[in-house]
Amino acid sequence: MRERFTLRTLSVLACVVAGAVLTAETPPVDVAQLVAFEQAVAADPENLRLAADYRQLTIAAGQFDRAIETLERLAKRKGHGPNILISHALACVDKVPVAGDIRRLYLGRDAVDSLTKAIALRPSVLAYYIRGVVNLYYNTFIFHRIPRGIADLNQALTLVTLETPAVLRARVYTSLGDGYWRLEDKVKAKDTWARGAERFPDDPDRDVANEVSAALYAGTRVDTSLRGVVP
Repeated sequence: MRERFTLRTLSVLACVVAGAVLTAETPPVDVAQLVAFEQAVAADPENLRLAADYRQLTIAAGQFDRAIETLERLAKRKGHGPNILISHALACVDKVPVAGDIRRLYLGRDAVDSLTKAIALRPSVLAYYIRGVVNLYYNTFIFHRIPRGIADLNQALTLVTLETPAVLRARVYTSLGDGYWRLEDKVKAKDTWARGAERFPDDPDRDVANEVSAALYAGTRVDTSLRGVVP
């Protein structure tokens, strides 16, 4: 019998709704709009929502490298804060679904590097969550990074406060359960999802095994819009 749990599909469903999935008919690039966004982000680089809206535009236009290079350049400016590093990491994540296997490894490495620097400047639930999830995508038998991802997600939970958005808290529990599932520790996976479900009982119910596989498939576009994640 197939096991089912609440909470499991939050990230997958969100990416289908909010993540732009590229097709062969990618819309023409509105250069003026891109430039306007880049100027706005340069003026307010710590604004996660502004950078997220810019990245969603580059996703729709297929301009992944432009976003990566723009945000990386801002992240190298003297006196930068942690949020521009998080935005750069997410730009790397945005390109993963359309990249080849080798390129995905480097994108993951660059994302982790930026998130590590962001955490050094200011530890946050969001930074630990994203770094943890990135580590979950690596091949279990070759890279052995799942335990690192689990450690990051557990650390994210220690930083959760009443002010942490519910969507972000739910995603941490979801991904932590995914990590345990990938290590074939189904008891901890079920317990984690159950604890999350107790706090977020309205999340949809789906087939766990299939959803974990889909959620941690590198070709699946994840929701990086930060809608509901950043106030």
